[in-house]
Amino acid sequence: MGSLPGSSVRRRRKLRTPLSIGLGIAFVFGLATAAAAAPRIVAVGDVHGDLASFKKILVHAGVVDGAVAWAGGDTVLVQVGDLIDRGPSMRGTLDFVMALEQDAAKHGGRVVALLGNHEILNLSGDLRYVTPGNYAEFADAGSEKRREDAWVQVRDLRKRRARELGQADPATGASARKAWLDAHPPGYLEHREAFGPAGTYGRWLRARSAVFVAQDIAFMHGGLSPALAGVSLQELDRRVRDDLATLDSDRALFVSNGLILPFFDIQETFQALRENLGTPSASPKDVERRKTYEHFLDWGSWTMNSPDGPIWFRGYGRWSDARGEAAMPKLLSSAGVAHFVVGHTVQEDGRIHVRFDGAAFLIDSGMLTSYVPGGRASALEIVDGVASAIYAGEPRRVVWEPARKAAAFASPGAPGHATGAAR
Repeated sequence: MGSLPGSSVRRRRKLRTPLSIGLGIAFVFGLATAAAAAPRIVAVGDVHGDLASFKKILVHAGVVDGAVAWAGGDTVLVQVGDLIDRGPSMRGTLDFVMALEQDAAKHGGRVVALLGNHEILNLSGDLRYVTPGNYAEFADAGSEKRREDAWVQVRDLRKRRARELGQADPATGASARKAWLDAHPPGYLEHREAFGPAGTYGRWLRARSAVFVAQDIAFMHGGLSPALAGVSLQELDRRVRDDLATLDSDRALFVSNGLILPFFDIQETFQALRENLGTPSASPKDVERRKTYEHFLDWGSWTMNSPDGPIWFRGYGRWSDARGEAAMPKLLSSAGVAHFVVGHTVQEDGRIHVRFDGAAFLIDSGMLTSYVPGGRASALEIVDGVASAIYAGEPRRVVWEPARKAAAFASPGAPGHATGAAR
């Protein structure tokens, strides 16, 4: 395969600013880090199931060839989360990235897929953004029988729980059956299994990180918030992994306690826990169970779900320039990096934005244009200390280099313009 701009034969310079801090991150608690050789990095923001546009920008960036086989040499491709939901392809997008990860490794490159909030949502059973078309990707010839069998399990559980809680018999007739089947379309059960701890996508995603650090840059879906300044990136990543492990162990407990069925979504699980908490505890064992149930219901405080956590934080896109410039020195120092590259907060003009004198790169340019009408696919390329924005059908545009201020590229309306709060 041919060499690419920024191949390892050239001497590298690290991307730095006056706020640059020495990198002190290693393999700790599963946090992914890159080798010191500083290969070219290509970072891509939220894909949201738009596999066609994702492939197109990777071809334009020289990461894959026309047959979408790895062509990037030693390039490190970082996808900062939200591969799925909203768009037309869920299984296809995940299958593509999983295969590309292996293909890259065979050719000296690397694919780093980070956890975004939509990965966490699907792992958790929060399916509000899964489309009927997404479920249909998981359906097969046995789906209807599985749904009918599942309804029988749900019906029997409802009856038993009503007796245990001293409630009247629940509605389990034809209308209740239809309502449940309508809310759980063909492919639902297969989706839940695929994203479970033993499922194809569940296993793979649970092995992904929330943070990747390379060349003095921290890549995350949301970012490091002031509320968590002082918490190391390794610790944040460990907390997210611990939360996922707790999710799995708690759900297994709820199943064994007869509260839920293995395929229940998050809302069905919450309802079952609240019903149980409405009954008095009768033993010390029940008290311990109640503590577990209450902690599970305190869902928004979990690191992987918190608006201040590395998955959901949106400050870099919403802060004023003054607030960001005041906050960034402490955040960069806390993280031990010089820059943050994040997605999650869509840039509705379809451009990559550089903020706070190069401290933050916002790369969710709205790839799924059916959701973001002004969006487009994009990639951020970092080579020899220079960051460039890549858009399909356009030449590369430098948005940051260490020797010059970001403001040098910030004429109003220009690509890479350093803006205030995102729209």
